[in-house]
Amino acid sequence: MKGHVLAARNARVLYVPSTKVASSTLRRLLAEANGTFRPDLVPYLDGPTISVDQSVHNMMINGLVHMELLSARDQREMRSSPEWWRIAAVRNPYARLYSAWENRILFRAPGQVLAEAWGECADEIVDGAIDIGGTFRKFVAVLSENPGVFGRDSHFKSQSSHFDLTPLDLTHLVRLDREGELARFAAELGHRVGKTLVPRRLNEGLGLSYRDVVDAATADLIRRIFADDFDRFDFAAEAFPASLPAVVASQRETQAIRYARSVTERLEQVSRLARYRTTTRHLA
Repeated sequence: MKGHVLAARNARVLYVPSTKVASSTLRRLLAEANGTFRPDLVPYLDGPTISVDQSVHNMMINGLVHMELLSARDQREMRSSPEWWRIAAVRNPYARLYSAWENRILFRAPGQVLAEAWGECADEIVDGAIDIGGTFRKFVAVLSENPGVFGRDSHFKSQSSHFDLTPLDLTHLVRLDREGELARFAAELGHRVGKTLVPRRLNEGLGLSYRDVVDAATADLIRRIFADDFDRFDFAAEAFPASLPAVVASQRETQAIRYARSVTERLEQVSRLARYRTTTRHLA
């Protein structure tokens, strides 16, 4: 059985993660609060890690455990005890989807999308450079019309679907759409464990806002795709213009994006080889 809910046992906190909702930041906060953050072990990982910061998703590095893999008695205590916090976070669906696209599709971070997604979501090119806005809007249309090409990748599923995997009675819901709420949660968590905790941004992208690339038609698609999130978490249906100025990467930026893709592809190849050698060594 694969776990979903993360437990910081020393800090007595359960965390329901959602992809592209400050999940790296929250994992690091919980690992630091728990006293189990081990970045010194990064050189010993055999899985693909885009950066040292992103290694916090690895259980060896964060020292958290999956609640579902613990005893029934422990799970009952974690689910119901007033001594335990049960936390999650939610993010504006427009911002979350742009961030997911930039990370998983534009930069090709390792994920679970099917091979045909790359053809369906191929770059829109203007004078040899990637049209960021046009390529994103094309992706949203594909997600609306043919979501199957994104496979089981949770980055393109609703936040509600993450919550429904293992329903919990939450004590804290951190809303990233509210200024300063993540910092306030970090301070409260730090007070709980007697440490100074500061949330760090660990997954920086191109520095663009979703408002730079979302037009009215695309916004309508996003609201339809993630209708459950808009309804469940009462996100506002923002107004967007019918058309936008072009957002096109420079030639240098286009080269950098393509280079990043090639590095990721090579990293996955090396990672597969490392896992193969580890497996064959254990079987020998």
